[in-house]
Amino acid sequence: MAKTNEDLSREITELRNEVKQMKEIVNMLFTIIVESEEDEEEVVFPGLGGNETPRLNN
Repeated sequence: MAKTNEDLSREITELRNEVKQMKEIVNMLFTIIVESEEDEEEVVFPGLGGNETPRLNN
């Protein structure tokens, strides 16, 4: 089953578009991960107030 040059050109174009879409998805996922890591660093848990050491009431 021999493919013509036109068929091969179409297939190459489709593959390039798929690679472009995959790159966009990877970039979006990377951005989401970086932003979520930045958000985690800023989390202050209620009641602990940053540098306070939690104590048990005895």
